[in-house]
Amino acid sequence: MTTAPRGEPADRPTGARRIPSRQLLWLAPGFCIWFSALVFVYVLHSMGCAFGWSAATIRLSLSLALIVHIALIGMLWRLQARRGPNPAFGRAGTFLHWIIVGTLVSALVKIVFTLGPILFLTACT
Repeated sequence: MTTAPRGEPADRPTGARRIPSRQLLWLAPGFCIWFSALVFVYVLHSMGCAFGWSAATIRLSLSLALIVHIALIGMLWRLQARRGPNPAFGRAGTFLHWIIVGTLVSALVKIVFTLGPILFLTACT
């Protein structure tokens, strides 16, 4: 059994630093943007129905809201992919990097599959 400094796990690779907790905040933006898209789509749809907008106007506003949110996630994805994992954090940093990229991809897919079909439905019921 190897001895490690007090409070440090014994299996940490030599030279790897502890990942700061602020790095975990990168797990949230994708799903925060998805939530924002969900709110915007439903607000725009209800406003359009309440104020009697034409079906084309409602679909255009919904499309623009979805495109803006998809572009935001795409920019974050590109930023994370370009930045890459921080080698100072070792394998844990690489794992965290791929988890962050995975959450962005999953939020993007969630927007497309949950909110995209709204564009093909009838405007107001």
